[in-house]
Amino acid sequence: MNTSLKFAAALTVAATLAAACGGTGAGPATPPAGTPAPAVSSSSAPGGAGAATATPPASHHLTWPSGPVTVTHHPAVPPVPVLTGVRYAEHSRDGYDRIVFDIGGALPGYSVKYVSQVRADPSDKPVSVPGHRHLLVVMNPAQAHRDDGTATVTGIHHIDLPTLKSYAVVGDYEGYVSVALGLDHVAGFRVGELPGRLYIDLARH
Repeated sequence: MNTSLKFAAALTVAATLAAACGGTGAGPATPPAGTPAPAVSSSSAPGGAGAATATPPASHHLTWPSGPVTVTHHPAVPPVPVLTGVRYAEHSRDGYDRIVFDIGGALPGYSVKYVSQVRADPSDKPVSVPGHRHLLVVMNPAQAHRDDGTATVTGIHHIDLPTLKSYAVVGDYEGYVSVALGLDHVAGFRVGELPGRLYIDLARH
């Protein structure tokens, strides 16, 4: 192999390694890149399972529905799936905000729907969550604490993204974890699954 061919081959290998490694930055963790998993549209399929649809192409004018989603999973318990963390990121080029729920163990079933008022579970007391509209995510079977009772995710968190303004853990009781999302407006959304995580994409205006 002559010198110029050796140099070109070295450049190709270096570029491949750089693309594979990627990088991380400070602040809210960005969801993993790669081919998205099939998303679940905002509608309920017969039997309570959400209808799976292919991820739509990138668009600045997304027309996702905003109706409720219910997906049923029956992981073997124990152990109960644990909500270990929450991450979020703005996908400005594609026109949506994303929030990711990291799950330790198998994925639980879940429902996602708009509510007129956020209430704590099990006290049923109103909870003030920043945002003009609220999307309630309920996971079951799931918990937001370790077996020793230590909370893994708790509290109300402010977020400064175009659509997603906050999230709050408003319930962790008897196998149900409830998380309220505070939004700037009623946004169309899609729900998707990846190994060890559940994500929700929220369309911008």
